Amino acid sequence: MESHTITIRGLRQNNLKNVSLDLPKNKIVVLTGVSGSGKTSIVFDTIAAESQRQMNETYTAWVRGRLPKYEKPDVELIDHLNPSVIVDQSRLGGNARSTVGTIGDMYAALRVLFSRIGNPAVGPASYFSFNDPNGMCPTCAGIGKVMDLDIFGAIDPEKTYDEGFFKLPAFNPSNYYWKQYRKPEYFRTDVA
Repeated sequence: MESHTITIRGLRQNNLKNVSLDLPKNKIVVLTGVSGSGKTSIVFDTIAAESQRQMNETYTAWVRGRLPKYEKPDVELIDHLNPSVIVDQSRLGGNARSTVGTIGDMYAALRVLFSRIGNPAVGPASYFSFNDPNGMCPTCAGIGKVMDLDIFGAIDPEKTYDEGFFKLPAFNPSNYYWKQYRKPEYFRTDVA
């Protein structure tokens, strides 16, 4: 008989002390709490790890030998688990455009969907892409942040080059880069 809850009894994973809970299935469940309260221990170290461990046990010994190993969580009972897809807390990559949608291919499917059923029609699927010049925001170039240079945060127009015109540590008077660019034959260094 299928249960509509994931049952956990006597959970002692990491800093948890004999926690018991029933989590509903087919619902969005959010665990909140202060840092160190055990959210990650419940979600990743218990539910996700046990789900993966149980699923890996269904494979042949040859396949299991090539899969990641999951330790059995410190729990008296965990029942009615489904196979899980783990979206971990670590960054997906250094690129600001890498998201759960791009990694999971949902992003491409949504672009096609919007391009076909959107009203009014605006063009091909690429027009819904933050990676395409036609679809990206003209202000932030699809990154989600505006990168702008504050020129007066970098220079002091009241000072000469010799007095420390640049507000950048590498260009402080007498530093290496300051000396490299202090060539009177190229420009006057004593006027503002």
